[in-house]
Amino acid sequence: MDTWYHENSWDGAPIGRHAWVEAMSMRGLACRFDTCRSGASKVDVARAGQTDILNVELAWQSVSPIFDRARYWNGEHLFVKVVLSGAMAIEQRGQTMTFEPGEMAVIDPLHSFNESFCEPTRLSVLRVPKSALRERGLRHRFAAVYRPDPASADVGAVRASVLNLSSQAGKVSDALLARLGDQCLDLMDVLVSDRDAPVAGRANVMTVLRAKQAIARRIGDPELSVVSLASELNISASCLTRALKAAGLSPMRYAWSLRLEHATRLLSGSPPGPIQEIAYQCGFASAAHFSRAFKERYGMTPREYMASRKPAGEPAAQADDARAARTAHAEMN
Repeated sequence: MDTWYHENSWDGAPIGRHAWVEAMSMRGLACRFDTCRSGASKVDVARAGQTDILNVELAWQSVSPIFDRARYWNGEHLFVKVVLSGAMAIEQRGQTMTFEPGEMAVIDPLHSFNESFCEPTRLSVLRVPKSALRERGLRHRFAAVYRPDPASADVGAVRASVLNLSSQAGKVSDALLARLGDQCLDLMDVLVSDRDAPVAGRANVMTVLRAKQAIARRIGDPELSVVSLASELNISASCLTRALKAAGLSPMRYAWSLRLEHATRLLSGSPPGPIQEIAYQCGFASAAHFSRAFKERYGMTPREYMASRKPAGEPAAQADDARAARTAHAEMN
């Protein structure tokens, strides 16, 4: 069962209203209630790798973000919402859209919004990091609430994956939930792709998207190259290079960038692994190569970065990590 699982609930009785308002406020949401009616409400929260899952029940109330709660509203997440029953109305930037059962909404909280629930409503919600979408070359900014095409079979298939993920919250292991979360992230292009983009240039855009996704999948493969990547995508190396160049990218520079970003996450883990093992997991042939590239990018060695993320008083390194460092030093010399 997931060890990062929390629940807040309210039975709808007036005596519990203040506690519900406080609980929602702690999650960065302001509540306003219907003057005549109220109903049972609940929010369950679980973490699936990089993604947060929220299973929500709300009735006869409206909610809007409290933007000074930076932990929740830092502009670095999108919200993907599926209405299971009831109805949800969202107002953002003067535009109001109503979502009924089976429909999905993508919300970018860069702009304030208000959600209204005028009947008992159930939702499944994913809080998706924009960084994960950027890594996959996907659209990650929206000027207003966005509705994926409900008539699309592809959207329906992704909706089923989202609902499967949300249904497992609090049931399966952390490791499996994280894998299911990553699968949903890989499918987000179906929901967030721009249907109104001009036809001209769309082939190049898809080539870049597929290349970025392939690079992300092979982030730990030391054999990754332009030739092997082009072969996987069934295009020529020159075609791949031209498409990425038009997007301002170099295939291998992009790969190194993703590898180093992945390394920072591993180095910040608890507990972090040995430097040499992290180097291999990120596709570097040696700890020495990894250390040089990391220092060039971040201005410090992997060990210094790892130490900067440790609480005061924690031992600086483990014995096997020290051996890896000596190996890296020997290779550099």
